Amino acid sequence: MYTPEMATAFKAIVPPKNFGLTIYDNDNFVTLEINPKDLVNLLDEDKPAVVKYINDVKSTLEELGAIVFVVREALEENVD
Repeated sequence: MYTPEMATAFKAIVPPKNFGLTIYDNDNFVTLEINPKDLVNLLDEDKPAVVKYINDVKSTLEELGAIVFVVREALEENVD
């Protein structure tokens, strides 16, 4: 599913500082995984750029024929 054309298009989209996505090729679809710690550490002024980046990556991959899921793991709670 994740083609060389998709990889080239993905690499052309510049991520915001200190933020990135992991892409998994799942044969019939592509998964974009967000590290939840990256979200927690965002400053308020950086959030719009991160949302735009995620949407741009998702839209670009879909335009190239991918079915795209965006996921993140739940944050672990500190239990004292």
